[in-house]
Amino acid sequence: MTDGSCGGDGTISTADQAAAAALLARIAIAQDEHDWETLTDCFEPDAAYEHPGGRMTGRDAIVARSRRALDRLDASQHLIGTITVTPDGDGSLATTSYFQAQHVRHGCPGGDLYTIAGTYRDQLIRRNGTWRVAHRAQSYTWRQGNPAVTARPGETSGSGASA
Repeated sequence: MTDGSCGGDGTISTADQAAAAALLARIAIAQDEHDWETLTDCFEPDAAYEHPGGRMTGRDAIVARSRRALDRLDASQHLIGTITVTPDGDGSLATTSYFQAQHVRHGCPGGDLYTIAGTYRDQLIRRNGTWRVAHRAQSYTWRQGNPAVTARPGETSGSGASA
């Protein structure tokens, strides 16, 4: 059970709107700084994450995927914007945000940069005063550059996976 904050009339406090946006930014920064402890804390223990390549359940699996995708890069930058926050029943929040994830691997044949842009749709719940992601759905709108930048060792081109 969440310790809900949405008003009975469907309103959300300014503080909760700001906290939701801050959580999305914290996830992006944790990914780019390889701060796996902070990233872990941003998700519920049983969180689900759906993306074009599949589905993960549990924050440990979510963080492991991010590590596999990002540790082999020289740099990444996840930009988050156009954030909406709405009540989602039982005190939870639904957020929709656009992302642009830039991935850099120097010396990669075909070019050093691969950019993926799309949308995150998150369900946030608050327990003990802390908002976390319970469910994330990621979709891609466009991609540009060299998909080999995100390729796993042994692949000839990237799967297009963005953490």
